[in-house]
Amino acid sequence: MNLNFEAKKGALRSQFTKTHWIDDSGLATEELLPLVKKAEENYASREVAKAKTLELIVSRGRIAIDKDDIFQDKLEGGGIMLDQRTRWECEIKEKYLKAESDEASDAWNKFGTFQSSSDFGHTSPNTRLLLEIGLAGILERIENAAKRDGLTEKQKNFYESCRISISAVIALANRLADAIEPYNQDNAAALRNIASGAPKSTYEAMQLIVLYFFTHEYVAGTRVRTLGRLDLLLYPFYKKDIEDGRYSKAEIREMLKFFLYKFYAANVPFGLPFCIGGTLQDGSDATCEMSYLIVETFNELSIHSPKIHVRVSDRTPKDFVKLVLSCIRGGNSSFVFVNDEVGMESLRRVGIEELDARDFVPIGCYEPAVWGVEIGCTGNGGVNIAKAVELVLNNGRDFATGALCGVETEAPESFDEFLSAVKLQISHLTDKMTDYVKKIEKHYGEINPDPLLSAQYERSVERGIDVFEGGAKYNNSSVYFYCVASLIDSLCAVKKLVFDDKHCTLAELKEIMKNNWAGNERLRALALRMKEKYGNSNPTADALTADISHFCAELVNNKPNSRGGVFKAALFSIDFCFPLGKLTAATPDGRLAGEPLSKNLCATTAMDRNGITALINSVCVIDHADFSTGSVLDIVLHPSAVAGDDGLEAFYGILMTYMKKGGFAMHGNVFDARDLIKAQKNPEKYSNLQVRVCGWNAYFVNLSKDEQDAFIRQAQAAEN
Repeated sequence: MNLNFEAKKGALRSQFTKTHWIDDSGLATEELLPLVKKAEENYASREVAKAKTLELIVSRGRIAIDKDDIFQDKLEGGGIMLDQRTRWECEIKEKYLKAESDEASDAWNKFGTFQSSSDFGHTSPNTRLLLEIGLAGILERIENAAKRDGLTEKQKNFYESCRISISAVIALANRLADAIEPYNQDNAAALRNIASGAPKSTYEAMQLIVLYFFTHEYVAGTRVRTLGRLDLLLYPFYKKDIEDGRYSKAEIREMLKFFLYKFYAANVPFGLPFCIGGTLQDGSDATCEMSYLIVETFNELSIHSPKIHVRVSDRTPKDFVKLVLSCIRGGNSSFVFVNDEVGMESLRRVGIEELDARDFVPIGCYEPAVWGVEIGCTGNGGVNIAKAVELVLNNGRDFATGALCGVETEAPESFDEFLSAVKLQISHLTDKMTDYVKKIEKHYGEINPDPLLSAQYERSVERGIDVFEGGAKYNNSSVYFYCVASLIDSLCAVKKLVFDDKHCTLAELKEIMKNNWAGNERLRALALRMKEKYGNSNPTADALTADISHFCAELVNNKPNSRGGVFKAALFSIDFCFPLGKLTAATPDGRLAGEPLSKNLCATTAMDRNGITALINSVCVIDHADFSTGSVLDIVLHPSAVAGDDGLEAFYGILMTYMKKGGFAMHGNVFDARDLIKAQKNPEKYSNLQVRVCGWNAYFVNLSKDEQDAFIRQAQAAEN
């Protein structure tokens, strides 16, 4: 097997943009579509119809092979199954939820108050079971379960759909093996081996992970938002390969290059995550030789995807953490650190058993869920809590449209009443958001049965119930609370400007906000210069932060959903701070209408004036274990602050201080504002400059100007 990655890198880069489908290998997408529609008509059970669709695409669709690659994965799905799910969801909404769907759409797209939707895009496959018993083992388990007496018709359909789906993936492995054999017999043998049994080597394990991911995400139409704990998955194979002399460490490093680069070349939306490090179920540290090898190889490739979640505890080796930090300061910032103790405690608080809590993986950006056991639905939506101030000032109405999108409240006469009114607005929006989720969840089985995923979930197989209908051990839903710093700064401003120092009345402040601070520049300057700002260890701001964050969590945590699980809270915004800012009027903290709101747990841009320690102190007044769908702090550091051995030690100190104070997740950027300004002016010279956007990395030159400007302001603030 030719493992010379550098010689093949150029060809591998374009494998997904210039795919050469084998014309006589099957039918093109447009030829498959009428066959799919006919198959749907033949089956009353949607899970069987979906499985038959996958079987049809696998048996009749076109494939492609990558002669330069050591892994094969390409089956032309043409978006058929994603379109199928979209059609089914549109039918359900039109039939049962027309008014509610329209209201949820307006809330997000017109008013920027809340987002609420179904969520099938944050799955955590049981990749450990997949590698332990293989496709054939999963199929055997399904067939055995289907032999039980007393099964209902629905259970029979469930098992049949799982059998068809797993058999289809096995058939695909054999098809790809036949096609690649004339060019790479080792790859063909690996494919045949994973079709007939469990993988026996690191190479076969990687090939199975690749095949499953691209079949599920690119053909079956369900986003796979983590590969699982990759170092734990690969280490047993790696160790045996080295001991048996099958492969050398250098050869496995080359395999890793092909493996990681595959996902980079695919340009998976928002980056494909996997997890390394952390705690084992017996409480010991999970960091192993494979953990180091993955980080070193990833850094050598200098790519921005996949993205890597690094679980950290007191037992994590210091040199491993510093290895990751050295990658970040070198410009490779596709890492996020996650606090094991806080993550586990957060899951325990929402009913997750101890051993399961220890085995969590962050899904998507930063959202903890039990690996291969929980359907977390960590992307159901959330609430723009900064908008609550506008709704209080305008009696529940949106300033821009005059529409009633909150609750009508009497004009507060004290700050305590104002704060209570803000909480009432947040509660109202949260209820609206969760009500819609609960209603659409009742139809998940009609919208998106997922036999390919369900077949890997032991509880689902035991019960004969699809994972999206409540078949998993844990069947939870999520609510995010966006833009906390913008809310805290606005509350501080209302308290000081209106109720403490009486620079204006509440009625006057309403008009000032309505008019976007026009004619009130001196008052705006006062609002901007206030010391009572989130992120500065200010007692007033910190007390409000602790109060508001706990209030939000209590609104959500452990409230039942419609799938036998509960809601879990999150406290971050990803990049929604930009579109939400455009739909939020001027705020009392000095922000102008349309400007971005605060991101994640960051201070409002350039408002954390007392340094990184003060910012950490403020962020850690929040009980992060209240947010079992995650929270994250973004930091920006100047290169001079982390240069040399002393700088790396200081970087380590910042991270571990945050963790020891109870923060959950942290990621960061290390750059000079001057370089960002140059990149903005001359993008062709900075095409490889990476930035950590939110829960994913991107090239700076590909961001919108608003996003670029925000990074520049953050970097400038870090220098001051």
